[in-house]
Formats: sequence, C-alpha cells, structure tokens
Amino acid sequence: MYEIVICDDTESDLIQLKMSVEKSQYYDMASMNIHTFNSGLSYLEDMKENTDLLLIDMQMGLMSGFETALELRKKNQTAVICFCSAVVTPQTEHFEVSPYRYILKNEDKEKIARTVDDLLLEMKRRKQQKTIEVVSDGKAVMIPVNDILYIEKAKHGCSIILSKNSAIYSDDGKIISREKLSVLAEELKDEGFAIPHSSYLVNIKRITSISNDEIILEGEQRISVSRSCKENFHHEFSKFFSKKYRRG
Repeated sequence: MYEIVICDDTESDLIQLKMSVEKSQYYDMASMNIHTFNSGLSYLEDMKENTDLLLIDMQMGLMSGFETALELRKKNQTAVICFCSAVVTPQTEHFEVSPYRYILKNEDKEKIARTVDDLLLEMKRRKQQKTIEVVSDGKAVMIPVNDILYIEKAKHGCSIILSKNSAIYSDDGKIISREKLSVLAEELKDEGFAIPHSSYLVNIKRITSISNDEIILEGEQRISVSRSCKENFHHEFSKFFSKKYRRG
C-alpha cells in the first residue's frame, strides 16, 4: 500500500488538498491510503516512518511544515515531500529536506492537479525502487539502490557515495555506514553492482566510461580496476549489459 499524508491546520485547505489527490488520474483507492492531520506534532507521533508522500502546509502553529519535514527526514529519506502555502515561497533552507514540489494554494486548479499527478507518479517510482537498509550514526537508513554511485571500504564499515540527484538527505553526498563492504556486495550482487578493486563496489549503471584498467563514473569519479579483480569485473560488466539488452 501507498501511504499518503496531508497535513494542514486549516480544515478547508486540508479538505481541498485531499480532494485534489482523490481526483488525480493516478490515484487508486485500492492501493493508496490517505491520512490527514491538523498539526505536524500529531503527524510525527503517529506515522512518520511509513509515509510515502507528504503534502504539508508551511505555516502551522507550534511546528512549521519545514520543521516537521526535518524530523521526518531523520527516519524516512525516501518519502516524497511537497510544501503547500498561500504566501510562503521556497527558501534555500527548504532544500535541506529535498522537497520534490511546491504548491501555492491560490494557483489555478489545473496547475495544482498537474502537480498532484507528478507527486503520485514520483511516489510510485520511489516505492518500486529496491532499497537497502544500513545503519548510519546509530539510525537505520533506507537507500534506493539506483541512487548509489559506488561504495568505498572504510575503517569501521564503508562510505556509500550517492548520485547528485539522489532523494536521500545528505550534506556531503555520502552515507557513512557500519556495514562491511563484503556484506553489501553480497546484498547487491544481483542489482548491477561489481567489484573493480578490493576497496570499492560500483553501480555499473552509473559508469560513463570504461577501459581495461580504469572506470569513470558520473561526476568524473575515477576508480582503478585492480589486476586481481579485472577478469571478474569485466565479466560482470558484460553480463549485466547482455541481460539488460536481452530483456529489452
């Protein structure tokens, strides 16, 4: 099931947003639950970890929409967030929680409907992605597999380097995890990942260039292909693309 949350302390706006979701061509009553809350606090106490889509008013008493979204991101990094407001415009700080869209409540209904359509499609896309769960800074973090560029061995675990357009909230584009590289390699072996070097696990889908001794990933990140890993790595690379085109 998809869990959709609408949070607004103005009852009429809450009802209007709910109706906009229910009228969307992508809304499916059989597979989507809609939950409504009139405050950020009541929402966080109830179901922050299970949210797939959050439409939230920016201006609410006690806790603003942005403050609520910050708390959500501590437990849930993949939920689609949409800020809603009659007056507040996007601020730089809002991007800390990776909002996907903004809705201005006084916009025409057709524009709001198109935005809601986009939100439901993105929610479905993220929900259908395979994720892995890792422990970072004592907290469980769910990471969409396709967001990973590569994973690097570290002293007490590993560093998971994310793609530039990742929906995961991270200040420096990486997640420090206590899981060992070998454990993640086993979990991701059927997801298009391969080992070019004993210290790295790379997402083959993110490779932009490859030679016998080196690969280049998105963002011009270069990783050497070690002599001991070369044969198996190139075999995995070829196998991945042969499967891809055979499916296509």
